[in-house]
Amino acid sequence: MKTTAPWYIGRRAQSLAVVYLTRRDDLIISQPTPNQGLDFLITITKDGVYTGRLFGIEVKATDSTSNLKKHNDILKLDKNRLSRLEKFKDLPFPVCLFFFILENDQGYYKWILEPKINGEKQVKLHLNEDDELKNLDDKEIANIILSINSWYDQRNNA
Repeated sequence: MKTTAPWYIGRRAQSLAVVYLTRRDDLIISQPTPNQGLDFLITITKDGVYTGRLFGIEVKATDSTSNLKKHNDILKLDKNRLSRLEKFKDLPFPVCLFFFILENDQGYYKWILEPKINGEKQVKLHLNEDDELKNLDDKEIANIILSINSWYDQRNNA
């Protein structure tokens, strides 16, 4: 017998993502139309001015930790859940997965398309197939934005 998740899990997880992201005043959060893939398209601003720097957020959640592997601040998802993220591999901008555990509203994240700068100062987006998610907090969101801005800076200088 297959059980489905309660209807509110997705909505609540998206609301939590908005709460986490709106702690910063340099992000504009947009929701693409349904069935376009991503849950959020985020624009980074600088001093309130639009920069054209975009990244995507995919939001997933569970209502409890009973079916998850957790060690310290690292959460591991089963490969089945992660295999569905490959659909984002052709996007031209960085993409993160935000994952929430609704019994305590704890957030975790991992890169889906990670911005990378290699030794020759060339930029690329790396499809991250790792199953580990890190603790999501204000410091990590700042690190995400820093990585994305560095990637765009290098891309624009190439």
